[in-house]
Amino acid sequence: MARHGKASAGARGVLRFLRESLEVLALTAAAALALKLFIVDAVRVPSASMEETIRTGDFLLVNKFVYGPRTPRYVPLWKGEIPSLHVAGPAVPRRGDVIVFYAPDAGRGRLYVKRVAGLPGDTLEIRGGALIVGGRRMAPPPTARLQEGDPPDFGPVRVPEDSCFVLGDNLEESLDSRAWGFVPMESIVGRAMMVYWSIAPGGGIRWHRLFTMIR
Repeated sequence: MARHGKASAGARGVLRFLRESLEVLALTAAAALALKLFIVDAVRVPSASMEETIRTGDFLLVNKFVYGPRTPRYVPLWKGEIPSLHVAGPAVPRRGDVIVFYAPDAGRGRLYVKRVAGLPGDTLEIRGGALIVGGRRMAPPPTARLQEGDPPDFGPVRVPEDSCFVLGDNLEESLDSRAWGFVPMESIVGRAMMVYWSIAPGGGIRWHRLFTMIR
């Protein structure tokens, strides 16, 4: 009987250990999912539209909390878009922010990375390669790729309410609001924060790019 009692106690101990381990794993998975959905996510940059600020093959961490957490608009195995809930965050998009957003012209759930050039109510245009907002010539980002020639003139256009106008830092190779229009604020996922990994197009890790902050 004593031996049987010891065996039963040992089995109960194993079961308790397994149950507690599963609870810890479940809580860890839930916390990781919540972190990815509402706080920080990762995206890969496949094009040169933001060079030299962001280079092809950079992997970015995206701050999803700064503009307010938002539930996903797309889920696996579901073809359509689902209603999204949004809670106001500590900041709103500003001119000059590098944002990540759902692409207006691409497939389901595809993300783009561009820089905010115009906010609701702004009138902007491009003349002689220079961005002009509200009649003022705006200095290009210091990390923007220098242009060999001026891009085509554009505008003027007025940014509607609840939208923003975005441009790539590499104007010659950027598909942006000049092509597909304004970005609704509800389409913004977050602000690009940092390069956490980077692989050159020809292969090889770009170690000097790691932990580069996005400005």
